Amino acid sequence: MNKSVIITLTFNQLESATKPFIDSLYRFTKDFDLIIVDNASTDGTKEFLTQLQTEKDNVKVIFNDKNEGYSKGNNIGLKEALKGDYEFVGLLNNDILFTPDWLEDLERTLDSDNKIGMVSPRINDKCKLTVENYLDGYKKFLSKFKNNIREVVTPYFCCVLMKTEVLNKVGLFDENYTPAYFEDNDLSFRCLYLGYKCIYDNRTFVFHNHSTSCNALKNKNEIFERNRKYFYDKHPLGKYIYEHKRSNLIKDIKRYVAESFE
Repeated sequence: MNKSVIITLTFNQLESATKPFIDSLYRFTKDFDLIIVDNASTDGTKEFLTQLQTEKDNVKVIFNDKNEGYSKGNNIGLKEALKGDYEFVGLLNNDILFTPDWLEDLERTLDSDNKIGMVSPRINDKCKLTVENYLDGYKKFLSKFKNNIREVVTPYFCCVLMKTEVLNKVGLFDENYTPAYFEDNDLSFRCLYLGYKCIYDNRTFVFHNHSTSCNALKNKNEIFERNRKYFYDKHPLGKYIYEHKRSNLIKDIKRYVAESFE
């Protein structure tokens, strides 16, 4: 069994996102396979990925005829990944930059507890790290966390690693959220309902270089509100914990699971 397969979507942004992502990934990551799903890029990304596939023996590229969005695009990659024999599956945005041993650290965290279903590293959320200085400053940033891990409701889906056995139980993204928003919350809730934990690994860091994919969506506010309503209708607990009470999210979910699924 191979250890990990990484799935990422591309849609244009070759110079600002995909090239730096690929360079950083190969600089700081060992022992992985890579599935890239291109959502009909028109900026030279297709040519770049075609060349990459010929140069690297651990890359498979799938070219979509149209932009399938986040959930459908990732599901295409996930279905391809499930044809292989992998212990872990990673979902990564193509605007991530990496640090040494990030993947091995996340794998180790998943291996440490059979109840951990998903894990994400810490990212540059509410900190002053930049593209230029994150490699020098991320260890100091991580030192502020007292515990090695933190149990959460939804990990950072810009970079999340999950056990394949959990993915097989939870299922793929709900494509009703296409093109984007709330599909990650939905998948996390389904993971929690099965009794698995979602975790931040406070010992691991990647830099999220925040691309503009979602900002480029037409009618993004309407899409966001539509998908939020669908999410709340599907997960009544979601509305409660996200809009009314945030102090005991994990306890609330565990109580809900115990009352509803046992």
